[in-house]
Amino acid sequence: MSDQQLKFSPLTIRIKEQVRRLRLLAGHSMAEGSRLLGVSRKQLEDIETTRDYGCHLEIELLAKVKVVYNVSLDELVGDLPADQTSDLFTRKRRRNAD
Repeated sequence: MSDQQLKFSPLTIRIKEQVRRLRLLAGHSMAEGSRLLGVSRKQLEDIETTRDYGCHLEIELLAKVKVVYNVSLDELVGDLPADQTSDLFTRKRRRNAD
């Protein structure tokens, strides 16, 4: 991940990638995936993007992903470090030059 990544934590990016991977493995188009998750195609694009734009993930969306793609939240999130101060949970912030 680039140091320019500002909006999302590494954990959020991991989950966004998983959502896209699950949709593709199921053979769903963007239109079908958005219909199943109850969001617009544009919203699904924003959900799946890992660039410095797009939308944050909501718990309701994660619950829908769990049901639609029959995946546990543990599988969706993956292995987590025991240390809650890990970089995995931290969004990089751009510091303003003074």
